[in-house]
Amino acid sequence: MTISIGGILARFQKLWHSARPTPQTMDNRSHSTTVSPDVRASFHDDGVVFLDVRGGTVFRSNRIGAAIWKGLIGRQELATIAAQIGREYSITAEQAMEDASSFVAQLESHGFLVCRAGARV
Repeated sequence: MTISIGGILARFQKLWHSARPTPQTMDNRSHSTTVSPDVRASFHDDGVVFLDVRGGTVFRSNRIGAAIWKGLIGRQELATIAAQIGREYSITAEQAMEDASSFVAQLESHGFLVCRAGARV
């Protein structure tokens, strides 16, 4: 879901203070990714809301997306994140890994995760 934020930024500003990840590298797949400095994330009971401060758009995800994002910023391997999700939501490890990989690809496509220079895609 993409929403033009216009004047919404001020309303959400309080939410971003504790959820802004420090730039870090994650080796979660066959390449290294870094959290974009332009993304802010706010966790809530239903999931996570992402703000692209450069582009001015807001995206949201459910609890599973929030769990994946928390794992990524916690520098967990994607396989570990997927295994935890599989156990928590009673889905197969294969399905959890497929879903987690797809979500990470979406994060990359929106610019929230960026491939490091020289890394393989």
